[in-house]
Amino acid sequence: MLFFVKYTTAFLVLHFSYSLTTTQANESLTLALSGVIEDRCVIAIPTSSTFDFSQQLVHSTTIAIDCNQAMLVALRSENGGLKLSQAEAENDVVAAYDIELKIESIQFRLTANSIDIQQERRFSAGEDIPFATSASLDITLPEALVHAGKYSDTLHIEVYPNFTQQGI
Repeated sequence: MLFFVKYTTAFLVLHFSYSLTTTQANESLTLALSGVIEDRCVIAIPTSSTFDFSQQLVHSTTIAIDCNQAMLVALRSENGGLKLSQAEAENDVVAAYDIELKIESIQFRLTANSIDIQQERRFSAGEDIPFATSASLDITLPEALVHAGKYSDTLHIEVYPNFTQQGI
């Protein structure tokens, strides 16, 4: 019986001291937490990429992409294809080419023809965020160049944050 009384007394003392502690603790703490991450969407070709279609009809390169939100990809061809520089204005010789851009990490695949992107076109890359990833770019000339002279074009590829995916 002494054993039971001893432990009962210990329990009552512990319970009483805990009750005092909890009833006297009436202070509170409020913390304001915040953070801001700036939009980032950049694209780069790791190596110098000048594609010469004189002998080879297909060229490929890898592009580095780093976006911290869903993105748009914009394409624009200055000439609508490889333009022969010696051609007269009324007899422009332009060799159209095909573009394929793939970003495996977000299952994005874009195909376009240079004629269709003389005016900038923007394509949604979906809701997935690519972060630091790479893309493959393939440019294919369907037929060999046949007219003598120098051909050129500039292909512009840009990436933008896709605010419409965020409901903005």
